[in-house]
Amino acid sequence: MTPEITMNDLFDKYAIECIPELQPRSQRDYHSILKILRVPFGPQLPREVKPRNVVDFINVPTGRIHRNRMVTILSTVFKKAIGKWCIEDDLRNPCTGVERWPTRPRDRYVTTEEFDAFRATTRPQVQIAMDLALLTGQRQGDIIGLKWSQIKEVNGKDYIEIDQGKTGKKLAIFISGELRIVLNRAWETSPKGDYVLRTKWGRRYTEDGFRAMWQRYCRQWENLGNPRFHFHDIRAKSISDNLNLDAAYLLAGHIDMKMTRRVYDRARRIVQPLR
Repeated sequence: MTPEITMNDLFDKYAIECIPELQPRSQRDYHSILKILRVPFGPQLPREVKPRNVVDFINVPTGRIHRNRMVTILSTVFKKAIGKWCIEDDLRNPCTGVERWPTRPRDRYVTTEEFDAFRATTRPQVQIAMDLALLTGQRQGDIIGLKWSQIKEVNGKDYIEIDQGKTGKKLAIFISGELRIVLNRAWETSPKGDYVLRTKWGRRYTEDGFRAMWQRYCRQWENLGNPRFHFHDIRAKSISDNLNLDAAYLLAGHIDMKMTRRVYDRARRIVQPLR
């Protein structure tokens, strides 16, 4: 008699067939979430998972938005089981109709005064990372993974070629005069290496290592009585400070302008009256 398929089997199948198609950062996040989902759901048969089980899972006092995301991934696994793998007739997705926690886009806007003051408290590598994030509007992972080999000359002009780690979006960012100054500072930093941002051993920062360094400076900043901000808020500042929202959308590499407007455009835009 063939053993019945459990949720752990579905999680394994999803990890093997679907997660490798995602970008590296998303792969790590999804594997972490599957590990959490296995605890309450793994041993169960898919038909045994009911909406009330999902409601119990999502009903937590803290980390609610993260639970929303976990339920989204659980729902995706069920959709694959029903619509692609066809593991069982009449199987229903227990996540359908489950009410998620309401979400609001982050609205933290970092002023130029805050940016400059905090930047002055950090080491040169962090200053370079902040400057690159502000000028290019790219994510932390793409900034710390930037290599000198990504700088290319096209028709007599220099560009930074970026394949965004999260979306795979391909960008060629023109190297302006100010951006060139930042890159020159990075080039002069010792020791030399393949990466624009380098550790004291000349190697690439890991995301965890850079994040830990950033958090140390944030704690020091907060201890001085200042409100902290995320590195990702610099990306939002880059978009918000761009007078041309269409240009900001292209620089961010968003797939949908709605994301640019709703999540990242945080400044108060100056608009003209009708007449």
